[in-house]
Amino acid sequence: MSYSIYYDRAFIRVGDKVIPLANSGSNNCFEFYNGREVPEKNWNVMNWQREEQFLFTEPELRELAHIYDEYSQSSGMIHKSRNNCFEPGELERWIMNGMNRAYTVEEYVSFGNSFFVIDYSPSEIEDWKKHSFKTTDELLKILEELKDNRQKDIKIQNNREVIRPMINRSPKKTLSPSELTEYFVLKALYNGQTVFFMKLVKNGVKYVYKPHDGAKVFKTDKAAQKYLSKNQNRLKNDRIFFAPERIVNG
Repeated sequence: MSYSIYYDRAFIRVGDKVIPLANSGSNNCFEFYNGREVPEKNWNVMNWQREEQFLFTEPELRELAHIYDEYSQSSGMIHKSRNNCFEPGELERWIMNGMNRAYTVEEYVSFGNSFFVIDYSPSEIEDWKKHSFKTTDELLKILEELKDNRQKDIKIQNNREVIRPMINRSPKKTLSPSELTEYFVLKALYNGQTVFFMKLVKNGVKYVYKPHDGAKVFKTDKAAQKYLSKNQNRLKNDRIFFAPERIVNG
């Protein structure tokens, strides 16, 4: 069965609108890249059923995303990876989340990307025309010149990936019990002894016998409960049933 795999997004911001560019390819098609055979990938504007539209407001994009999601669920023709379908509502969220990292043409170019609009209206492939652009104004001018031509698309020169700036995230600070007037740990009774959860490991959990010997610390009971809920299957290893325990300093 042939279906499309959606790998990435590179939304272009134009004022208060976006052009939803997506990287996708057929599961049955391959190409040679750096001397080896790899799955095909191509950039295309996500404007199915709206081929004449390239610029979308947020409400218009949400409506479009819902159309894609419904089609994905009814047809099974859009996957997030090989043999792995999008769950209901997941493709819609994936599309909308593309707005979180939308950049202008100028920003994308500054990162090292190259763009072009392709006019594939001629019947012969060798006659298809590429219109390169480096600015938003150049892009809008090309789209205006080709507005009566439905056989066009926007591409990134590198058909396999887009260059984005690195995101520098501050390292997550570990909670220190000495800095808190009270905190919570996960406590359990195991083989007749009280143990405190330390961390998840490959084959289950690691625990300590005293809270201050490295037990995982939670600032609130709610945070501890949330962690239990999220990892409940792994935390039940060897029938160790943890529950939040409040510790008061001093």
